[in-house]
Amino acid sequence: MNVPFLRWLRARFDLAHDMADPAEIVADVEAGIAFKGTNLWVLFFAILVASVGLNVNSTAVIIGAMLISPLMGPIVGVGFGAATSDVDMVRRGLKNLSIAAGLSVLVSALYFSFTPLTDAGSELLARTQPTTWDVAIALFGGAAGAIGFTRREVSNVVPGVSIATALMPPLCTAGYGLATAHWAFMAGALYLFCLNAAFISLAMFLVARILPLPQHAFENRRQARRAKLLFWAVAVLTAVPSVYLAARIVQRTTFEHNAQRFVDEELNLPGAYVVTRRIEADKRTINVLLTGRLLTPAQLRGIRARLAAYRLPRAQLTVRQGLAQLDSADARALRTSLLEDLRSRNEQTMAGYDTRLAQLQQLLAQQAADHTGLPAPETLLREVQAEHPTVRQLGLSRLVQPAADSLRADTTVVVAVRTARPLPATEAQRLTQWLAARAGRQPVRLLLEPAAQDAPPARPVPPRQQRAGRR
Repeated sequence: MNVPFLRWLRARFDLAHDMADPAEIVADVEAGIAFKGTNLWVLFFAILVASVGLNVNSTAVIIGAMLISPLMGPIVGVGFGAATSDVDMVRRGLKNLSIAAGLSVLVSALYFSFTPLTDAGSELLARTQPTTWDVAIALFGGAAGAIGFTRREVSNVVPGVSIATALMPPLCTAGYGLATAHWAFMAGALYLFCLNAAFISLAMFLVARILPLPQHAFENRRQARRAKLLFWAVAVLTAVPSVYLAARIVQRTTFEHNAQRFVDEELNLPGAYVVTRRIEADKRTINVLLTGRLLTPAQLRGIRARLAAYRLPRAQLTVRQGLAQLDSADARALRTSLLEDLRSRNEQTMAGYDTRLAQLQQLLAQQAADHTGLPAPETLLREVQAEHPTVRQLGLSRLVQPAADSLRADTTVVVAVRTARPLPATEAQRLTQWLAARAGRQPVRLLLEPAAQDAPPARPVPPRQQRAGRR
């Protein structure tokens, strides 16, 4: 009874039916590994675009740098080479990835050494410390990218993975840390890049092992067995530390989440306000600066007793009261909090503007349709194309002709039409009559724009070529 169901599942989740030819996949992987010519120029431009985006705190520019960055090539090459037992491909992938990462850090450091804008924005600060979600995105996104990379038809999966896994911005953030001597920023950004690269390569390795791809040919079985053992050892050595680091990140993220909730619920008391909070998961410390009403020692003991209820049994809570206790670390934390709040408010404002703009555009289209007596341009285009298939584009507008003295102004409905080829006069007249009837007998003027695909006029043949043709 379960066999048909298993066959149905296998047919639904089969990855081999639309897989590209293995030779094409290998050629694409080889083209992405090399950093010379086009790939090298694109790498330099992606570095500069990402550095500018981080410098001016522009999310759109950073996304553009992720899209054009060629860093996915050698990472995919390492995972694919390990899955197909190609020692040379793995070696070249690791070499080129190291060169590309080093160039990215150095070029971005050079940029941040000369730019007049030296403040760290929210986009840059977001790349200084990996979280649990970064690890999950790298693993699942890498698996999706591996599947999309091996398909016959090109899809938007690989560009989406480039955006989701964010390889170039962490390297440019490391360059910022190198240029400004923020070693914690540099270490955290490189840590994030290494985790992303390791999990993307691991996902590519696992997907490629599932697919029916030919293995690299060796001279003898002993050499093949040795190479496979080496690849599995490298995969395990890569996966085990990555999983360990991912588990540590999960623990740190959980601690930070519980600590944030504890501060929000237990220390926001009437008359007392939280100015800054410094949460260090590695040291399991919570350092809070309060202002306003002073808390008594008994109140502080009661608050510390509540730590266990938030799964923070061994956490150390330090509460400083009064702005006189403000230090440089508090100033940096306050500045970071203000930047995050400003970025969140800007995103909400822009989302509200986009929604309002869409509503206004819809309202204007509806008002135009009501005044002309015709439906929306999209609907009218479909109706016109039913009788005139050569029509490709259509636009509506109202032409108001001011009247003299006290006479009422006349309004003419203008319909602009673009066709694939010139419209005959009889067909144009019939279309004008139909539009006038559709508009309720309002005056309609048909504006025929030049054909979308007009052929250029033929050039006259010179007399010498004519004589040569007659000969």
